[in-house]
Amino acid sequence: MAEIWPAAADLRGWLGLLAERGELRRLGSEIDPEYDVAAVLEHADGQYAVAFDDVRGAAFPLAGNTMTSRSHFAVAMGCADIEVVGRIQQALREPRPCAFVEPGDAPVLANHDAGGDLLGDLPLPVQHELDAGRYFTSALVVARDTRTGRTNLSINRLQVTGPREVRALLLPGRLRSILAEHEASGSDLQVALCVGVDPLLASQSPARPDLDDLEVVSALHPGALPVVRIGALPVPAGAEMVLVGSFQAGRREEEGPFGEYPLTYGPAGPAPVLQLTDRYYRDDARLQTVLSGGREHFWLGGLPREARLLEALRGNGVDVAGVRLTEGSSCRMHAVISLPTRREGTPRHAIMTACTAIPTVKLVTVVDDDVDVFDDEQVEWAVATRMQADRDLLVIPHTIGSSLDPSADGSTSAKLGIDATKPLTDNERFAKMRTLSAKLDSYVAELED
Repeated sequence: MAEIWPAAADLRGWLGLLAERGELRRLGSEIDPEYDVAAVLEHADGQYAVAFDDVRGAAFPLAGNTMTSRSHFAVAMGCADIEVVGRIQQALREPRPCAFVEPGDAPVLANHDAGGDLLGDLPLPVQHELDAGRYFTSALVVARDTRTGRTNLSINRLQVTGPREVRALLLPGRLRSILAEHEASGSDLQVALCVGVDPLLASQSPARPDLDDLEVVSALHPGALPVVRIGALPVPAGAEMVLVGSFQAGRREEEGPFGEYPLTYGPAGPAPVLQLTDRYYRDDARLQTVLSGGREHFWLGGLPREARLLEALRGNGVDVAGVRLTEGSSCRMHAVISLPTRREGTPRHAIMTACTAIPTVKLVTVVDDDVDVFDDEQVEWAVATRMQADRDLLVIPHTIGSSLDPSADGSTSAKLGIDATKPLTDNERFAKMRTLSAKLDSYVAELED
């Protein structure tokens, strides 16, 4: 097996790498999954990963905060920080077939439970004060799109409501469309929940319906992604656990509320019901949770969306130097775009493209390429010195937004664009002042060595 398993090709490999880097801390004391796990993860958010070795009432240990920075994605992909979004974009353009392995060579199939209580002994936290109960927050939902034969991956909020029952929030997207097609014919939809996967698997957001999401992930790995079939569903062979079941056609039950990425609660409502039948898991399996509203939640959804934004901009003829979805907006609602070259109207064209490509985006700031999109102070400086409100603002009312945005009217939102670029003429008036020294490096070395 060693020849097809890169060092960080699964969750345990990634945790081992974090431990080597001094970025994983272990909690050996017993911890209550109701509130206490989330409180510890919130304390460590953006600083280090946590391995919980003794979760009260659980038969499996737990890990969280496994991706705490943009640079972690670069480490996982083996590239520089600045290349991460481009690598994801390339994987979307050039997916790679997976490597199917025999069941005997798939670690996730080492153990199998059928029927009975499949969820009661799992370390599933209650995260926030008003959450409706225990939730899967990191599980990959694997479904087959019968229209295309492609595999769809999504991360949905999944409330545990019984020993084998889960209720799922399905926002508009590919999975909801697949389920609707099955329900129209009166048939259940079989899915798999993969819990405890490597960070590149977890980082995928919905892509084009003609893509196989597992093949997109495969293109991000050094070699083809090992997968194994459970029934008709291909699943990552190195997942820690896979639970198999079916969404029951036409059945809806109350789900929520639950704390979401805007750091407010997503409301309760009727949700599809998933009935589980089997679980498979590795020897010494360790499960995974993602702190909703934490840095890991932001990055896992934000970076793939940045790649989609970059692809949309370039596909619409916009020359782009950099894009960023800001942490202050949970890497979902505010975008910054820098332009190296442009003509009249390009900033507004970029704004409208961004609002369409990523429906959750409600504020787009466009800057010149002498402004670092990853530096909030520089972006604010550009707005302060290159924008006038009576000429450089674009308001788009009553368009599609995020239903999880508490300020939105349902899923309808107004959007704002800020053109913080220099005018095409009179550039000298807007030039950034700078100092010049041919010997700066030597002076700094003397001062700081």
